[in-house]
Amino acid sequence: MKYYFLAFIVMTAFSIQAQEKFVSGFNSDKNLKDWSQLTIEGWKSKIRTLKVENGKLIYEPTSSGWFEDNYAGFLYREFQGNFELTTKVKVEGTNSKLPKTSFSLAGLFVRAPREVNSKNWKPKGENWMFFSIGSATEPEKPQFEIKSTYSSQSTLKIYPAKAEWVELKIVRVSEIFTLLHKFEGEEWKILDQFIRPDLPETLQLGITAYSDWPSVSEIYPNYEEYNRNGTKNDDGDLIAYFDYVSIKKGVVEKELPIANFIGKEVLKNLK
Repeated sequence: MKYYFLAFIVMTAFSIQAQEKFVSGFNSDKNLKDWSQLTIEGWKSKIRTLKVENGKLIYEPTSSGWFEDNYAGFLYREFQGNFELTTKVKVEGTNSKLPKTSFSLAGLFVRAPREVNSKNWKPKGENWMFFSIGSATEPEKPQFEIKSTYSSQSTLKIYPAKAEWVELKIVRVSEIFTLLHKFEGEEWKILDQFIRPDLPETLQLGITAYSDWPSVSEIYPNYEEYNRNGTKNDDGDLIAYFDYVSIKKGVVEKELPIANFIGKEVLKNLK
């Protein structure tokens, strides 16, 4: 089965009624109980710090990355069907305005559930996508990273961003995933869209942070060694501040723009 990575062209619109809503602010460590942390028995954690402070979730990763069969940290809840996943996040370096190591970003993560441990794990089984902000190809330069992985084959795109608080959103309508962002004082803007017919009805939805691809690349592509023991040196240089995370089950109450290239027949079926 194939998936297609698509850029939007011209907008049309449709709407479907929302069904349920879950919102997690971060007022105390008790809020962390709302989330499951992805842990694989026998593998080293890729999270250095995870705590609630001053009304924000502070998420600091070790040297890590989501790429092909490489795992990073992930907080999630499982949801079925259409959804709107949103967060407000700001990224900094550990001692600078922005990370000084490449591919140090944080944001939203959507993943197909998978029951594995260090003994039964096999490669080529990862299916997910993320939408993150930080520094990707150019350290200390604000960028968005979008990555889509199908059977552990990852495709990424990089876009310019700002070193500010930003709201990120992923909306699922059937096979279509729309990625939007909004800086303070601006309107929601679509950055990209995917068609992913391979992703199941039930997905893990949440947030991730990762940092320092150079250290990960020293082990690449020995995925099992990296997943089991992490990197030789931990030079992760990112601190992510999450203000909130919300999940609306169903489709948003407001109109969602969808690109015309999807076709009128597809849009008709989604209404």
